[in-house]
Amino acid sequence: MTEPKAGRRKLTAILLAGLLLFSGWSVYTRYVDLHHFDLVTRMPFRDLSMMQYNETLAGTRPFPYQWRVLGFWIARAGTMIAPVDPHAIDIAVKTLALAASTALLYMFAATIVSQLGAVLAAVAYLFITAAAFSAEGYAIYFTNDYLAILSFFAGVVALQRKHWWLAALAAFGGAWAKETAMLIAFVAGFEAIRGRITWAAPIACGVAFAIPTLILRTIYPAPISEWAWWDTFRMNVPFLVWDPIVISKSLRDNLKVLLFFNVMLYLAWRGWRRANDAFMVSLALTLACYVVLAWMVVYIRELRHLLPFMILVIPLAIAELEANLRAEPSC
Repeated sequence: MTEPKAGRRKLTAILLAGLLLFSGWSVYTRYVDLHHFDLVTRMPFRDLSMMQYNETLAGTRPFPYQWRVLGFWIARAGTMIAPVDPHAIDIAVKTLALAASTALLYMFAATIVSQLGAVLAAVAYLFITAAAFSAEGYAIYFTNDYLAILSFFAGVVALQRKHWWLAALAAFGGAWAKETAMLIAFVAGFEAIRGRITWAAPIACGVAFAIPTLILRTIYPAPISEWAWWDTFRMNVPFLVWDPIVISKSLRDNLKVLLFFNVMLYLAWRGWRRANDAFMVSLALTLACYVVLAWMVVYIRELRHLLPFMILVIPLAIAELEANLRAEPSC
């Protein structure tokens, strides 16, 4: 083995080890909450998590939470192999899912920024993920968010590389975790509308998402009024409900998010305008649709709903910083 190849393999091994350790740290910062109390339910987080776990497996959880089953099913499958606390299985699943989604973000970022910039994007994502879940206590339920983000990032990278069958597979897997996986079909759809891929891609991704969705809604039937966040949408989009209190709250929550992400969003916007990448347009259009369809993202306490944006926002923000550094005259 030549020395350059050996050096690259050693660097890759170090980066992978760091990725797993950092991902484990990010998850562990929430895992310690199992010993604390939820102020709303006045229950220990461990008991609350187990209640959700048992209710989901029994098919008695409220909708739409009952349809988000993948995290619970994986934990249950793990306990059937090794008779341990489901949370012991769950923390490993969260860590691996976060590490994999971060690696995918790195792969995507590496196509528009330098290798060092891509590493910075991955590190930034790990910090943002820790912050996004900081307002939530630990629960097996949130593994569905980790898996849904992994699914979406996998679909984005697959579509960027024109492997739409892999994107369809990601949509199929993610649909068992959360509705976020449908965004993969949106990306494929915008790519097809703009003539960049065949219409077989969005059709396949849409069908792949629809199959688990229909199966779950057949196993656990509910009125169509329970199928989406209709109430959340009405409460968070300004002026849909003509009530001064509701309007004030929706405007305040929107402003909180804009203020929280102001610098990164501004840099990403400038980077998007500077970028000459047609795929970025399809991804940006998809995330604009996500804001409309799942307006829960404006609620500052549930920042985890903003994580799908990070595969676009973080790399573009870093691309803008790198462009500014290159533009500075050397001394």
